[in-house]
Amino acid sequence: MNKTYVVLALVLVLLGAGLFYFQGKPYVMELQPKALLNDINENTRYVSVDELAERIINGDPSVQLIDVRDPYDFMDFALPGAENMPLPDMLLEEYIQMLDAYGKDFIFYSNGDIQANQAWVIAHRMEYKNLYVLKGGVNCWFETIIQPKAPVESEPQEAIDLYQFRLGARQYFTGGGADIETAAPVEGIEFTRKKKSSAVEGGC
Repeated sequence: MNKTYVVLALVLVLLGAGLFYFQGKPYVMELQPKALLNDINENTRYVSVDELAERIINGDPSVQLIDVRDPYDFMDFALPGAENMPLPDMLLEEYIQMLDAYGKDFIFYSNGDIQANQAWVIAHRMEYKNLYVLKGGVNCWFETIIQPKAPVESEPQEAIDLYQFRLGARQYFTGGGADIETAAPVEGIEFTRKKKSSAVEGGC
């Protein structure tokens, strides 16, 4: 079975389960299911942790992170500049109005992909614009940006360059206070901007 359809089916099943939370809460669903399925199938909603890190470091004012985890997880750790919109409550006026901000790219994230995808589907069905999902969520952020794995010597220069970027990003976000793997010989830590790309760039 095509992996895309398996993921699509999983998202829709989880969406159905998620909507259980919203019983009795008013909201309008406008986008037709066929159009929604097409948009889900395109997978253009994903933003990689590398792309997000670069945009934050460069001070991109269009980035608006939306943390859909519960408030306790949000208080324990949140990505820079994130607003908390717990998934079960996201359609309450105090939360959903966050998506009315002009000129913003709204990037949903959770610990993984599941809750963030649910939030994306709900908001997209309501025809909000500029909606994205952080691929891999907080787990991927820690594995890729906070604890980057050093490439082996046989890997191409592109892998070395990406590792260098991640080391620089790690220093930016943590001040260099986290332990990292340094198995491969990489000379120094030089932070360089990567070329902007819309594709997910590996990792989680």
